[in-house]
Amino acid sequence: MHTIAATERRLFTPNEFFRMAELGIIPPAGFELIDGELVEKNGRGTPRLWTYEDYVQLGQAGILAPEERTELINGEIVSMTPIGPLHVSVVDRITALLGEWAFGRAILRVQSPLRFNDIQSPYPDLVLLRMRDDFYASREAGPWDALLIVEVADTSLAHDREKAQTYARAAIPEYWLVDVNRSTVSVHLHPVGGEYTRVTDYRRGERWTSPGMDGREIRAEQVLG
Repeated sequence: MHTIAATERRLFTPNEFFRMAELGIIPPAGFELIDGELVEKNGRGTPRLWTYEDYVQLGQAGILAPEERTELINGEIVSMTPIGPLHVSVVDRITALLGEWAFGRAILRVQSPLRFNDIQSPYPDLVLLRMRDDFYASREAGPWDALLIVEVADTSLAHDREKAQTYARAAIPEYWLVDVNRSTVSVHLHPVGGEYTRVTDYRRGERWTSPGMDGREIRAEQVLG
């Protein structure tokens, strides 16, 4: 996967930097703050790579505010683009579609983080998870629990395309990328070697069968409106 562009990284203020050092999230002698980025004092300006535990601590300390939209991708904290009314409308539409099917079959999560490993915690728009009676109270859900992931893209299309590799490497069996500007749903199937081997674009009037939804037929207009 390509490195996230520097302009997409979540930048930090001096006060946040000092707070991190105070809490022991970072060793102050090992890092410095340059233009909002934490870099190692190694003469090469290597950016700080964050673990999932770091990411959680930043949230618990209030450095990453609850209302912020960020995700952890390849050890980098990425600021997600603001979402507009069309994005929200499409997410709501897909929530209704998946929720109706999921009742009693699966667990639907909307705009919630999903921990993949120590440096990956993407924040997909929707995830269908395998059913568990405790709704994952006893353990965190991981990529092995996901039946289907959906991302809705307007201004975030390039980033969501890159995330296809993240999801393929995690062996997510089915990924929908909904492009609200082109009115297409790109259905990604059969992850092999970190790539989806079947990617098909669907437009209104077309339909496909969803493996993650036990072979249910989906019409593109049910997603796009």
